[in-house]
Amino acid sequence: MFSISDARVVTDPVLREQIERHPRAQELLRAFLYPYAAPDHDFLFEGGITRPLTGNEVSAQISGRIPVLAVGSNRAPVQLARKFTHQNLSDVIPVTLGWMKHHDIVYSTHITGYGAIPATLAPSPGTCVRIAVTWLTPAQLSHMHLTESVPAHYQYLQLHGRDIDLDCGSGPEHVGIYQSSSGYLFGDGRVFALSSIRATGRRYRASSQWEMMEHAAQCAGQVLRAEFVLRLIDDPRFRTDIRDRFIPKQSSLCNPH
Repeated sequence: MFSISDARVVTDPVLREQIERHPRAQELLRAFLYPYAAPDHDFLFEGGITRPLTGNEVSAQISGRIPVLAVGSNRAPVQLARKFTHQNLSDVIPVTLGWMKHHDIVYSTHITGYGAIPATLAPSPGTCVRIAVTWLTPAQLSHMHLTESVPAHYQYLQLHGRDIDLDCGSGPEHVGIYQSSSGYLFGDGRVFALSSIRATGRRYRASSQWEMMEHAAQCAGQVLRAEFVLRLIDDPRFRTDIRDRFIPKQSSLCNPH
């Protein structure tokens, strides 16, 4: 699913070599590569593949569908394939790109079952961030709720679309969003933006997934290595303990600087 060469995003040569040589390399890459590569143009996902959507096609493809903001991996074909391909429902999903004013895409104080620190949306006056909108059928939306563990890990909310400008010009009046139930304030009230997501006027410190995992390891008094990430994946109690150290009341245990 992932190419071993993708481990080059990890700047620590020891850790990079551990990933490249590890028998569970695919699991490690799934954690480290979040939120995954995605086209920077409107596209149609179908049958595990994508094709560009032209301006003339967009209106017909999104008609009657529900717009849902994709601030993390849900904009990526590899994640859409994991969630929808081979399910007993259509996997045809239009995805439109655009910009959202006065918000930023930041890391949640949550760790997924596959070891990544996921994204959520945060207000950020003056910031304009690159976003994607998935257009889902009611059946697809219901399935997406399951994959997002609503309401345990995410709340499904409705936002007004006034701050969204889509490249195609067809901005939604309202848009759904999966907002992290655990929030986005780390120790001492810090907020970390995803460096892999483009933005202008960014107010928050931008960090890579690898840097956030290093932060998680520091929370545990450890050095970031492959076995630490695999323990996050394999040990729910350990994962919860690290997550609890992220939050401000425990900031003295978890300073990324």
